[in-house]
Amino acid sequence: MAKQLTLEQFEGLEEMFVDVDSSIREIDNKTEAVPAGSREHILNLQLVMATTSVNHEYARVEYEESSDIERKEELLRYMTECREKYDGAREELACFNPLVLETFESELAMQKRSTMVHYHA
Repeated sequence: MAKQLTLEQFEGLEEMFVDVDSSIREIDNKTEAVPAGSREHILNLQLVMATTSVNHEYARVEYEESSDIERKEELLRYMTECREKYDGAREELACFNPLVLETFESELAMQKRSTMVHYHA
């Protein structure tokens, strides 16, 4: 059973979010320097997927707890951005190694279930 957090516990939650745009730009810059499909490239794609997945989940939890319409709209935009970046990295990883993708997503889901307070499969 999931614990229910109070709104006070969500104060400052945005500070926990990784800046998706700057993180992706940094990863993209590093990725350009490594061969496509290399171990480092695949790890970078997995990093994008993990980061955006966790950020999306925290934003979803805050969205569910929020009663502020403007904040909810902001969170929806942020979740959409996270999802688009996740899907882009996922598609690229699927092209290079579908088995790695399948294993990674399975492990990511298991990790979220064990660590996220409000995770919904």
